[in-house]
Amino acid sequence: MNKTISELGEIKLIERLLSKRDDKLSDINPQILASYHDDAAIELNTSTYTVISTDMLIEHSHFPKEMTHYQMGEKIVTVNVSDILSMNATPTSIVISMALNPSMTLQEFDDMIDGILHKCEEYGITLIGGDLNQNDEIILSATAMGKINKNIKLQSNTNNNDLIAITGELGSPAAGLDLLNSNEKIDIPNNEEQKIIKTILEPNLPIKESKYFQKYPELISSMTDITDGLAAELGHLREKNPELGFEIEFDKIPFNSYLPHVAKQFNKSLNYYLLHFGEEFELLLTINEKEYLKHEKELDDLIYIIGKVNTSKNLTLIKGNSIENIEARGYEHLK
Repeated sequence: MNKTISELGEIKLIERLLSKRDDKLSDINPQILASYHDDAAIELNTSTYTVISTDMLIEHSHFPKEMTHYQMGEKIVTVNVSDILSMNATPTSIVISMALNPSMTLQEFDDMIDGILHKCEEYGITLIGGDLNQNDEIILSATAMGKINKNIKLQSNTNNNDLIAITGELGSPAAGLDLLNSNEKIDIPNNEEQKIIKTILEPNLPIKESKYFQKYPELISSMTDITDGLAAELGHLREKNPELGFEIEFDKIPFNSYLPHVAKQFNKSLNYYLLHFGEEFELLLTINEKEYLKHEKELDDLIYIIGKVNTSKNLTLIKGNSIENIEARGYEHLK
């Protein structure tokens, strides 16, 4: 019979977590390693700036019922590291606090920790601390840290005539959630359906692309991730740069070719999937056009150019022969 976490209690659960974490650590300064078991963790100051971001995930809002505890653990790391990458910084560490239901099984707890540690390893960061508490539903809250010297990218650095680019396909998480919430049979290949669903259950980050931007920082003028939807993120850029406008070409936005079939099935517009849902964790970039031409061949495998910055002060979408305004609407908590 599988034990519940309440049979072990907070102290033994933390010991279990730290043991699993320590098994993955190597070549760490002994003083720093010791701090990971103390009241607060220490890190070496090795850069001009420390980049810090925090995010919280709540079971009923952020975890579809089909999501495993392993995937929950993966996601809390992914959503926080995403914000570090969007500053063009190198992620280094994370602290994670967990509120858990006492009826959670020990196996579910271990799965969640394994998911956390797997993503920490994939992103090259260390879990350096956190907290454990009790709650009726799972709440995971984390703070990620990164480092950068002079090449930090702020949204307010956008320039007129910059190219607008993204690092990957959009829309699949929205479609994936609709597929999870429906018992209807969709007329698309099963492998494509599972591929779409996977984007909402197991989001990934554009690590290869981020490393390229860090290597050639002169390419990027500003950068953000697309967690709230492309339209909302463009709206944020406009807020930071009120003298500028952003024009997107619909035909240049990459998406899974089966998305129109899914959207039609659920009486959704493809525009909604691509512009207003979010959860993609791709990067939205503004790029210096002259620098882009120097790297165009390599960038063909890393980004999609979808538009251009102008001085219209508007968000516009070119679709066929028409130009329409984009409403800066996406996912927003408490609304």
